[in-house]
Amino acid sequence: MRMYFEPSVLVKLFKIEPESDRMIEIISRADEDRSWSAYTSSWSLLEIARALKKDGKPKEVIELNLRELRNHRISYKPVSQQILAEAERIVSHYNVYASDAVHAATYHHLQQKDPEKLAWFLTDDKHFRRLKEIVASKTIRDISLEDKGA
Repeated sequence: MRMYFEPSVLVKLFKIEPESDRMIEIISRADEDRSWSAYTSSWSLLEIARALKKDGKPKEVIELNLRELRNHRISYKPVSQQILAEAERIVSHYNVYASDAVHAATYHHLQQKDPEKLAWFLTDDKHFRRLKEIVASKTIRDISLEDKGA
């Protein structure tokens, strides 16, 4: 099972939000089950740090949370020139936020690069509905831990 975690679901590991408990179950499964692999953009760390700062967490807690996040079995994909070019195209065609375009472009890049497709683009961000031609998004509520694919 290969999946992409968008920051709106990853931040649930550190903030009490609806579906936080479920996200903890999903990340635990990804950590333990070697048939699962998780990906996100390295940009996610910035978005999560900003969400935690906006939530009023002190610098030391944010740094601790980011260290913990890096200890999970998630591959952080760098924001390459190719991904930036694709994100620019997405912004101009779909009128979405730049950060959403970076995640959609990273997901698309992973889909094109590897014949073993990603099963999920897991998000809690409704903006990705506009990108359904590029990203087949699912929410935490859509996921069964018994799923073997999309």
